Amino acid sequence: MKLSGKIDQILFQKEGFLIAKLEGGAKISGSCLISDIDALEGQEVELEGEWGEHPRFGPQFVFDELQIKGSELYFYLTKVVKGVGQKLVKRLISHYGEEELLRILDEEPQKLLEFKGIKEKKLSQITQSWQRYKEMRELAMFLAPYKIGQSIIVEIYQTFIGKDNLIEAIKENPYIITQVKGVGFKRADEMAQSMGIDPKSPFRIEAAINYLLREISEQQGSSATDKKEFIEKLEDELGLDGETLLIEDVINKLIEREVLYVIDGYLAHTFYYKAERGIFEFFKEKLKKRDGKLKQDIDKFIQEQEENIGFTLGEEQREAVKLLNSGVKVMALVGYAGTGKSTSAKMMLKLLEESFGYDAIIATALSGIASQRIHDTTGYKSMTIQSLLVAHKEQDEFPYDVVLLDEASMVNSQIFYQLISKLKDDAIFLIIGDDGQLPPIGAGNVLSDIIKYELIPVIKLTKIYRQSEEQAITLIADSIRRAELPEYQKEYLDFKFIDKSIANYYAIRNGMSEDERRELRESINQQILEAIKSESVSYILEAREKLKSKDIKGYLTHLQVITPMRGGLLGVENMNQQLQKLFNPNAKYAIKRGLYSYGLYDKVVHIKNENMPSYTPEGFKNGDDATESRIFNGMIGLIFKIDKEEEECFVYYPNEQIVVRYGFDLISDYLQLAYALTIHKTQGMEYDTVIIPISFSHYIMHNTKLLYTAVTRAKKMCIIIGEEAAFKGACRRIDTTDRTTVLGLLANSI
Repeated sequence: MKLSGKIDQILFQKEGFLIAKLEGGAKISGSCLISDIDALEGQEVELEGEWGEHPRFGPQFVFDELQIKGSELYFYLTKVVKGVGQKLVKRLISHYGEEELLRILDEEPQKLLEFKGIKEKKLSQITQSWQRYKEMRELAMFLAPYKIGQSIIVEIYQTFIGKDNLIEAIKENPYIITQVKGVGFKRADEMAQSMGIDPKSPFRIEAAINYLLREISEQQGSSATDKKEFIEKLEDELGLDGETLLIEDVINKLIEREVLYVIDGYLAHTFYYKAERGIFEFFKEKLKKRDGKLKQDIDKFIQEQEENIGFTLGEEQREAVKLLNSGVKVMALVGYAGTGKSTSAKMMLKLLEESFGYDAIIATALSGIASQRIHDTTGYKSMTIQSLLVAHKEQDEFPYDVVLLDEASMVNSQIFYQLISKLKDDAIFLIIGDDGQLPPIGAGNVLSDIIKYELIPVIKLTKIYRQSEEQAITLIADSIRRAELPEYQKEYLDFKFIDKSIANYYAIRNGMSEDERRELRESINQQILEAIKSESVSYILEAREKLKSKDIKGYLTHLQVITPMRGGLLGVENMNQQLQKLFNPNAKYAIKRGLYSYGLYDKVVHIKNENMPSYTPEGFKNGDDATESRIFNGMIGLIFKIDKEEEECFVYYPNEQIVVRYGFDLISDYLQLAYALTIHKTQGMEYDTVIIPISFSHYIMHNTKLLYTAVTRAKKMCIIIGEEAAFKGACRRIDTTDRTTVLGLLANSI
């Protein structure tokens, strides 16, 4: 069925999907290739699809295809391709004609330099953006018969960007699209079989094996999986019941090719096996090496340092310094929040400095904030892991005799392996971490495995050092870690619980219909949200003073709302929009892209690991050309400049000391507002004040590790707002998810 009309208003948009209203009132919904969906307002379109019913927006036309009526070239050059204004496009079309202009764009774009108003930079913007759109259009036409949504087409294009003959590659192996976020094996399989792939093809089975192993690693964090259970899952996924021998044959061939490995009945992909085998062998080699004592009289050294810092070490902390002094090449110092890891680390590095010198020592951590914090607390040089790797990518090894890894619980096996692969053979490696926090994002659980299997010497700090009776964050966090209910209702200087429970909630709920229960839940969550906004207001003036005084780092870490999930009233997406109205209302300049409006002086988080055009702060001030730098998921920054003419915005990341340039067309692909963040996104971070909503709407996410991690992000004040029963449940619900790792299996096999 076809429908034509002019788009009057965009009602909703996210990641290529839109709901809009046509002139006359008809609503439409679907996905399109245009990154700037707002550009569709006022355009005549022709749609192909069917009428349907949306629970919120009512009757609407659900389209599979959206075509622009009129001059499509004019629309795309003015609305989609960046760098060309309407007047210039009209002159170009008038001068060359549409057909000739298309040919020039495709075959000899340099010819456009002859045209007044087009210089090298603008031509580069035009040709890159046009090529991107043209390739996506060709891909969309090829995939149209297979009912692949246009938002997925964009993801496919971006995943394989730069790949020659992408369409031919998909024809040859349709299963490569399982590498794309949002494309499951079943969707790729449907497409492959419609292309004539044999259901019993080894090619199909191999694709399913790779996909399922990746799913297990990403969703469960396991780097290995039980072979027998895996084959059963595979049979079910492929619809090949009773074909165990066929599947085992493919698995055996992959083992022969060293794509898969078997350890004690468990399967592991080479990607994870080689990393964790490398970590295992690294620890074994380090344990064989031991130097003599660094100090003959270590007690005297400790006493002198204690006098310098005005603090007496506890017995466990002294034990850590003494173990290091014995000449070990690798050790772990593990402790919960408030147990003095930083104080111990500082003294340990001081001990090593007297043997190797200050410049021979480097500290590192996964996040920029964690890296900065270890520098601030110890006084030694520090870099993020990725910055350290990039800085020495041309060298075989780091030029350091001592490397300290902080916040090790965050580091998955791939990143851990990259780090240790660059250490000198005789370097001393110190691992600092808190195993009460969430495990890393990605496969592996290195810190936990170190402790569980005693892979290296470990000192565990258990005594909590409390500054005063009125300060309780560390004690409350420790109770949560131990799955005990803390004394959360007392008056503290640094902790507050604001109860938004409804009396007799269960009795009231039991007598309600489903719709009434939903309304009650929404009502409770709305009260929690209003309380969060009310508490946040008191921090706005101080935050703005930090911004005025150009204390960007202080502004970004002054207040942070942390929540378990993305969706719903109390999810990241809605709370960011609500908090933006408080902290940055009526921004001088703003760009609406996707879910968010991005304004001048908005707090943002980068959400993908990507090479981006960037500058040093000094280089940006001097007008230097951009260089490419790796910008990492989770970096928190401030939008400090918006150039509407060039359609670019600039974000300053104070912890990394870098300025990054973002084109308007891709801003929503790489940035999100950061007034509210998920708990996982804040691992390794620290904020002056943290506000945490707690609601039964998030109950599936509630457990001791998650709540402990959230509470320990607070430096000066932690405020929990929500339902008391939900909080009590979270404090007692232990996360029982175990990760099966190659490292653990190798340790067990000794």
